[in-house]
Amino acid sequence: MLRVRVPATTANLGAGFDCLGLALSLFNEVEAETADELDIRVEGEGAAELPADATNLVWRAAQRVFEHVSHAPRGARLRLRNAIPLESGLGSSAAATVAGLMIGNALVGAPLDEAALLDLAVTMEGHPDNVAPALLGGLVVAGQ
Repeated sequence: MLRVRVPATTANLGAGFDCLGLALSLFNEVEAETADELDIRVEGEGAAELPADATNLVWRAAQRVFEHVSHAPRGARLRLRNAIPLESGLGSSAAATVAGLMIGNALVGAPLDEAALLDLAVTMEGHPDNVAPALLGGLVVAGQ
């Protein structure tokens, strides 16, 4: 069983629009293991709203890794425990993206390094201000 914990983030700090981000001490957790088909269970924040199928952002991010390395498991069992409120400005989509990339990478033997995962995360989100601190932690200054 794989487990990742990804922090909430805050961004656009002061004059650092789209480049300054800060990891916070509120986390989403994802547990995963390979399976014959896809099974997603969402608990906590967004449990009633978030899809539990192949359109789930965590799974879509994992699929980006699979496409990038041309290798994918048949399916997976994912358990998402969300503590980050949706649409709150605390980076819930960045956390989901980063969690999915990390889980996807681990499910295929971790061929991608941190820099490659960050590149995929920025590509998916469009800018680094939330995904960089979600992946790296701390206070991050990032540019494209």
